[in-house]
Amino acid sequence: MKRGWILQVLLLIGFLSLGNLVVTLLPIPLPGSTVGMLLLFLFLMTGIIKLEWVEKITSFQLKHLQLLFIPPIVSLIISFHFLEILKWNIFIILFVSSLSCLLGTAYTVEWYEMRKKRECK
Repeated sequence: MKRGWILQVLLLIGFLSLGNLVVTLLPIPLPGSTVGMLLLFLFLMTGIIKLEWVEKITSFQLKHLQLLFIPPIVSLIISFHFLEILKWNIFIILFVSSLSCLLGTAYTVEWYEMRKKRECK
């Protein structure tokens, strides 16, 4: 069943609010938006929410995602003198975080493929 734009946006806002509520009630050291996304993922994986119910709005968001990065980039350009002071710290942080993200993704994909092969046998 296809859902309209407004219902899809309301569904995402509902999961954002639910995530914020969970973080408020429980001592979880995560942002409410992250908890909301995890809850949405859980509901999608269990089939409680159908992919078609959020597909239109999420496709729109992914298509326009680069626009969300423009303000932080402009802010970095404006405060470039601050970056010169911390250049090595920022370089090390970027290198370590990028490497850990790359390795985490690689190991996750490898684990998933091994699990998939075992299930097929």
